[in-house]
Amino acid sequence: MRSGIFAVAAATATAAFSTPLYTPTPAGDVLSHCVREVPHMAHAEEQPDGSTRLTLEDGSSSSIPKCDTTVDGVTYPVLRRRGAAAAAAHNATTGAAANAVSDPQPNPLPPDYDGWLQYTAFEDAQGFDSFVGEMSVPDVPAANPQILYLFPGVQNIDWIPKVDPEPTQATPFDILQPVLQFPGSGFKKSWAVKSWYVTVNAGALYSSPINVASGDAILCNMTRTGPTSWFVGSKVKSSGKETNQRATNARLAKQPWAYNTLECYGCRGCATYPKNPVTFTDLKLFKGGADVTSEVKWLVNPKPQADQKCKEATTVNSASDVAISFQ
Repeated sequence: MRSGIFAVAAATATAAFSTPLYTPTPAGDVLSHCVREVPHMAHAEEQPDGSTRLTLEDGSSSSIPKCDTTVDGVTYPVLRRRGAAAAAAHNATTGAAANAVSDPQPNPLPPDYDGWLQYTAFEDAQGFDSFVGEMSVPDVPAANPQILYLFPGVQNIDWIPKVDPEPTQATPFDILQPVLQFPGSGFKKSWAVKSWYVTVNAGALYSSPINVASGDAILCNMTRTGPTSWFVGSKVKSSGKETNQRATNARLAKQPWAYNTLECYGCRGCATYPKNPVTFTDLKLFKGGADVTSEVKWLVNPKPQADQKCKEATTVNSASDVAISFQ
């Protein structure tokens, strides 16, 4: 399920830095062999030994092994902090650096200008039972980043890629998130949507992608279905097409953090952003069976990117209406 681009990048990165291949995900760079596509409505349930049982809609099941972090006798983190050298190696391998000459922006961004570049955050100590809303699909960027992500999400801890220490087995982490990405499936010049469930043990699981057009919208749904079970869904507003997955894990008993996020990897110029903002509207948060949206006070970039170079900005119009702009 890894693309040819990532496979080529793997050979170069491994040769240059003696490290295994990592793939960018909406939760940061994850060991590539632990990033997996799962069918629509698959149910991932973590087992006591750290493996994950994957059950499909037809009742068939299989086992996903615990992410193996040992390569040639050396142990690596499931999630890593990306550095300038690794990003530059990827750009050289994929041609991103060479393509930068056609970028209309005169000052390409640094090779490690990535991570959560804009976001809102809100915590409720009791934890949420549901986070739903509508995410707009912006215009297509003039230039391709490595990958651009837009999403709402809920997490068990307040962990931000590249800002906080990487999660470990001792500091477990998970996030549920419906995610827009550009380029889309198959690196097409379009947007695609997937539903993601990312953990330290299973790695990163994403549902089968659906390509979507600018001007459409995604109905986002993260809802508890049991004491330790959640549904994460992405529904295309115009067509009703859906790509969803379900997850069961002891850590999912409490999801106290909610976010709306712009995340980019390999953003080599401001033209890798859309011109129009992404909007998160009709946002609703529930706990204890009640709508608590009126209690929400979104914090804007509480752990900010050090240097904003493309006028990225977040506007909180209300608890149910957030916009992130790029230019």
